[in-house]
Amino acid sequence: MKPTRITSWHISCGSDTERSLRESIFSIANGYIGTRGFRPDERGKHAAWRSTFISGFYEYIRPGITDLVNQPDFSAMALRLNGEDTESMHVFDFTQSLDMSCGLLEWSFFLESRDGLRTKIKMEKFISMANRHIAALRISVMPVNWSGSLYLETGIDASVQNLPISDNQLHNNIEFVQMWNIPEIKPIDGGAVLTAKTFPSHRQVTMAYVLNADENAALTTDDYSVTSVLETTLKCGTCWQAEKLVAVACFRDGDSENIARSELELIRHESFDALLDRSKKAWGRLWETSDVVLEGDETWQGGVRYIIFQLLQAAPRHDPHASIGARGLTHGRYKGCYFWDTEIYMLPMFTMTQPEIAKNLLLYRYNTLPDAVKSAKNFSAKGARYSWMASDTGFEQCETWDTGCCEIHVTADIAFAFGKYTASTGDDQFLCCYGTELYIQTARYWVDRFNYSAKEDRYHLLFVKGPDEYCGVTSNDFYTVSMARQNLRLAIDAVSEMKQRWPEEWQDLSSRLSFNDNEIAVWQNIIDKSVLTFDEKRGLWLQDVTFEYMEPLDIKKEKDGDKPLYLRIGYDRLQRYQVLKQPAVLMYMALCPEDFSKDEIETAWNYYEPKTLHDSTLSFGIHALVASRLGKTPEAVRYFEKSLFLDLFDLMNNTGHEGIHMASLGASWQALIFGFGGLSHDGEYFKVVSRLPEQIHAMRYRFFFKGHPYEAEIKQGDDPIIRELT
Repeated sequence: MKPTRITSWHISCGSDTERSLRESIFSIANGYIGTRGFRPDERGKHAAWRSTFISGFYEYIRPGITDLVNQPDFSAMALRLNGEDTESMHVFDFTQSLDMSCGLLEWSFFLESRDGLRTKIKMEKFISMANRHIAALRISVMPVNWSGSLYLETGIDASVQNLPISDNQLHNNIEFVQMWNIPEIKPIDGGAVLTAKTFPSHRQVTMAYVLNADENAALTTDDYSVTSVLETTLKCGTCWQAEKLVAVACFRDGDSENIARSELELIRHESFDALLDRSKKAWGRLWETSDVVLEGDETWQGGVRYIIFQLLQAAPRHDPHASIGARGLTHGRYKGCYFWDTEIYMLPMFTMTQPEIAKNLLLYRYNTLPDAVKSAKNFSAKGARYSWMASDTGFEQCETWDTGCCEIHVTADIAFAFGKYTASTGDDQFLCCYGTELYIQTARYWVDRFNYSAKEDRYHLLFVKGPDEYCGVTSNDFYTVSMARQNLRLAIDAVSEMKQRWPEEWQDLSSRLSFNDNEIAVWQNIIDKSVLTFDEKRGLWLQDVTFEYMEPLDIKKEKDGDKPLYLRIGYDRLQRYQVLKQPAVLMYMALCPEDFSKDEIETAWNYYEPKTLHDSTLSFGIHALVASRLGKTPEAVRYFEKSLFLDLFDLMNNTGHEGIHMASLGASWQALIFGFGGLSHDGEYFKVVSRLPEQIHAMRYRFFFKGHPYEAEIKQGDDPIIRELT
């Protein structure tokens, strides 16, 4: 039995779905606030279990290393019916559901007491997409075969803790960290305001709430929490309701207490339904350009909307100093850090359907460019070196030396994403104001990072780790060298364009960066003379200089379904087998198919695909994309379904304890739109071809190109129809 039921706009599950999986799958957010999908009245197994996050809100857990802070729990709730705590009651007919059209999360179930008293319960929650500071909850209680007392406690609990997770996936996290000082609590009419500050940096959050019900509530406090206590009498067959409205602000907004109080005051007399309606309209505007409509398999349709829903709600749209972490706002895995995942996997959806959000995400990288320059100096290099893992600063958060020091392709990945954004949107001012500076500084890093061999008159890229993280530390990694070349080309082209189109701005920038025209010749020299290995006899691009020295492995014999092989074989041994964790050569070919002939891509597929373990969630969607372009439709469908349902069906058995895999969502979108949907462009013109599998009878999606909106409609057996929208 699948753990999740999927229809076109809803996902749902029953009590047979493991709790932590439910809480990951049903995470909700608005790009600013995010909570896991825990039931409001269900207690956590420990102080870090019930997680609420604010985008970009990090704190130091040791010198130089941050963690995404688990915020005070504004959903905190306890319920007693006729004197019995609901935690001890039997739960039946349980359904948890999510309406993806508006972000409404709902729990519906019955409770039975020790005495056989039955109660119908419904709890609802949403985080407003219309106002990033607002969230709301509603509880409905109806006695089925009894009348008697109800006792409700709800407020804000700041006794939550963090449970930082090691970068080493084999290490269990067992050390809790207290992030919050004792908060300041102030009563207000119908609720309270709680302001808390973190250790050690005193970063502040304020949460204000009111509880709206027919009855008055008393207010109680302890060191770390404030609670409204309400008591009433219920009648059999009569539904009782209460609504809780919450406003959240933090130090990143300014005066957090004043903002939270003001935002709450604006809505305190509004109903849950009225606030939900405004949020639904805001969601509707997002869906208008981001929705993909499929005719065919309804499970596919719901799965596609789920990936879009999760990406949209993870994106900070008002803060150019934050990005999307590897798990969004669904979990603290990887300390909540930002990776290449954002620029390479997730950004294409935003670039094509929500370009303003894409721009905002790229501005995070521009705003951390000074930190990247300092990071390069820390590695005794010039220019700008972006960190493998970054948080609110651009400084390295990865604590494993080989990855943090050697997986340097992220620098070129970021430059590549800047280039793709500018080419797709035609946002020339972005190139002028932000892109050129980033291209120059990152190009300077590559000049220092390549080693020149005078004997060969070639440039070698030594001691690097490519996206296939099982390759170990190697040299002349195909993906990294190819992306570095892209970075250098972008820098050359940007300098030329700046000189021609914006000579005054160029004069200012070149002076500030102490730019010398001789740098261009060096960049071109590295492009021309850097080492990529091509086997002419086989027509095969080789991943790196060591790959074919590795020992072959019988994957079918060793691999157990989709479980990662590193759970059975140590990393040191895996790095000496001729296997891939995820695509590397094929990854670059997925990004830049125009650089290769179809025969070259097919040869690479035939060589690398059988050797790929797919031990990373980043793997399936990219293989689906490449397979679709090659016309390998059965393989494309197989990989697409794995990527599409990776979290919803918990295919790798880690979604519950690690959160939603955001990069996999982005790869699924690319496989759908760039693969089956056939969308591509060369920076000047776009085209759409049909590669629909039999599971999709027809497909309709919208996108932006050069600032103009378009709609593509594709049907089996027909030529695609493209409409320019007004």
